[in-house]
Amino acid sequence: MMENDTPIYVNNTQIENVESYTYLGQRYSTRDKNQDKKIQRRLTAGWTTIAKHRDIFKGNIGTCLKRQVYNSCVLSLMTYGVETQTLTFQTKNKLAAAQKNIIWVRKRHVKDVTE
Repeated sequence: MMENDTPIYVNNTQIENVESYTYLGQRYSTRDKNQDKKIQRRLTAGWTTIAKHRDIFKGNIGTCLKRQVYNSCVLSLMTYGVETQTLTFQTKNKLAAAQKNIIWVRKRHVKDVTE
């Protein structure tokens, strides 16, 4: 427990006081108000999903299926909860750059996969 914190009890059970936690895919911290860590966590999740589905993205599977997997598994994971954050111009650019980099993994134009 941190100094000067009053313990909180629910049904006679003390609630643990933590400095950071993950809720609905978002990392929250009582100390750090910077959005960069949250955005980086989303981007890392997107790249991890790409790695998990590499057989689909690198295989001889149609662009339509690749687009569906990208939209449902990668893009939704990267942008989940982002609408609840205050997005700066720099943050928007990071998300856009990551999306373009992921799309270009197979040397395809963004339109080929996202439309």
